[in-house]
Amino acid sequence: MRPLAIVLVIVAVLAAGFTALLAKRWTDTQGAARPVLAADSAEVLVLARDVATGSALSDADLRYENWPAVNAGRFMTRKDGDDPKARAIGSVARRPLSEGEPFTPSATFTRDGSGILAGMLAPGMRAVSVAISNASAVSGFVVPGDRVDVVLAADFQRADSEAAGKGGGAIVRYAAETVLADVKVLAVDQQFSKGKDGPTIQGKTATLEVSPDQAEILVTAGLMGQLSLILRGVGPQDAGTQAKRPFTADTQASAAMRALAGGSAKPAAKSTGSSIIINRGGAVGGTP
Repeated sequence: MRPLAIVLVIVAVLAAGFTALLAKRWTDTQGAARPVLAADSAEVLVLARDVATGSALSDADLRYENWPAVNAGRFMTRKDGDDPKARAIGSVARRPLSEGEPFTPSATFTRDGSGILAGMLAPGMRAVSVAISNASAVSGFVVPGDRVDVVLAADFQRADSEAAGKGGGAIVRYAAETVLADVKVLAVDQQFSKGKDGPTIQGKTATLEVSPDQAEILVTAGLMGQLSLILRGVGPQDAGTQAKRPFTADTQASAAMRALAGGSAKPAAKSTGSSIIINRGGAVGGTP
């Protein structure tokens, strides 16, 4: 055999061996990347990406992850002949769902002929909309998912008989009170969720989740005066604070109104002890 032929054979053998080595390494890499389900593990159905409130889940929104079996019992897992992912596809998110979060049926609902807002309501709750503006909704920073207090501000007309007899007018009195506390904002206008960067929403109506009794309070309060949404912070609220007064009158907010109402322009001194309320023939007074 000529030397050139021998060299070509050697090169071919080396190339074949090198190719086989590369193929083996690729196969080993693919095998290592493929998840192996251990005997004490389970495949838990989780969210593959963030899903906004009111969005229907698709196949791309869900995936399976290997979890320790001891922690997987509370969630939906894939078993022989049972694929919960197929049942979850098409359900609608009640709230924002985060990537990696285990899927739970309570976080979604099936339409079954009902609208999106009806499915977002907790059992026994109602949805009521109130008119808002930038001033009454924290300049648009109140967004779906926030929790708020609802404050009623109203003016109360008190006729002054002596002034009326002299051709005078009436004294207008103002007050504000919290009519509902810690209620959830379901939507602003027709938006059920905020964007990823949390932009403000300049809406004209806010829809709140309330109980049937709270719905009646809210509707009645809306007829009496202006409603404002007071944004609550995250975490525990009102911890360690004193009992809140039932309402705030104009005389408590304004020294001028105290003077016009016949009282002192200075704020009333804070009582350090208990007091007794005395009613003498309709005249109410107090003693420290």
